[in-house]
Amino acid sequence: MTSVAKGKTTFRITAVLFVVSALTEMIPPTAPVPLFGALRGGPVALFYHLVYAGLYLALGVGLWQARPWGGTLLFFTTGFYTLDRLQLLFFRKEVLADLQNKPGPLGEILAAVDANMLLTVFTAATLSILLCWWGFAAYTYLRRDYFTPTSRL
Repeated sequence: MTSVAKGKTTFRITAVLFVVSALTEMIPPTAPVPLFGALRGGPVALFYHLVYAGLYLALGVGLWQARPWGGTLLFFTTGFYTLDRLQLLFFRKEVLADLQNKPGPLGEILAAVDANMLLTVFTAATLSILLCWWGFAAYTYLRRDYFTPTSRL
């Protein structure tokens, strides 16, 4: 009877989801991204999407293959993502104003809704997502034996 390393199924499912995230990060590759109080497009957005797509793809490979660097990369990406979301939270009012002034249906809908309510929901959602990232980082730490060479058998 063979034994399976604890967490293998969880890490494999997560690996697949990270690869899917890498693919969807690039659709479309120059979609505007919120950086430092404004929505940025063009080469800045392309670089932003490429960085995240690369991180997610590498995480998918590292988690699937149980490579020691996979766990380390997960901690790095969690920190990187946290900094990105914190800068977004810091400039959330400016980003919301930018979105509300966009022409088209999205801008009209956002302009019609109470800004304080939108900011509260946005803040709660962002903090919830960060909590999930850190929860998975804690799980990864608890299951760090998965990333040892003997667990890949």
